Amino acid sequence: MSNPQFTEVSQNFWEDIWKEQQIGFHRDHVDLLLEKHIDKLINGRQRIKIFVPLCGKSVDMKWLWDQGHTIIGVESVRSAVEEFFKEQSIKYTVSDLPDIGGSVFTSEDERMKLYCCDLFKFNSKLEGGMNAVWDRGSIVAINRDERQRYAELLTSLLSPDCRYLLDTLEYDETKYPGPPFYLSEQEIHNLFGDKLSITRLDRIDIFEEAFKPWGIESLHEKLFLMTVK
Repeated sequence: MSNPQFTEVSQNFWEDIWKEQQIGFHRDHVDLLLEKHIDKLINGRQRIKIFVPLCGKSVDMKWLWDQGHTIIGVESVRSAVEEFFKEQSIKYTVSDLPDIGGSVFTSEDERMKLYCCDLFKFNSKLEGGMNAVWDRGSIVAINRDERQRYAELLTSLLSPDCRYLLDTLEYDETKYPGPPFYLSEQEIHNLFGDKLSITRLDRIDIFEEAFKPWGIESLHEKLFLMTVK
């Protein structure tokens, strides 16, 4: 992750990252901006369906699940999904999904469903419309030439009442090309603006010693709220 020349990711790349446990992007606490702005995501609703793309083993999912919501995640690395259920002590079953070349891990109460498959093979026929999206470490983890396809997929999954929290990183990409990849505010509007209304909610400084190997001197986390027009 710290190689300044690396600018493209693949399934093998992420498999190796998880195998070697080079998962600095994973946090053992709930994301600070999610916790701060959870009311913007939930908007007074109860038992909603929340989509978490490229979810890894995010503890955010357990936090939202504990609040009574249904969590639908997609992750391409099987070990990440297995680690999530083991670390969170959630009992589950696994079903194969040959149509999308993957499988789904389902909790006993069926409110936690993590699909292990290629994200771009996931579709609305599998779970219907999403009432909310928590997008942290997802759009910033895909290759730049996949962003339009990503935006089209995500917008196809949204119910009319969907509230989409998009979390991005701001840094000097001339010093560190990624991943995670820099995504400008203008590009967010270019990708999603036709179908979604976009509001920037927050920007916080998250720079620390661990990021110095990237060659950068500052790092900010930014949060946007997007709603269906």
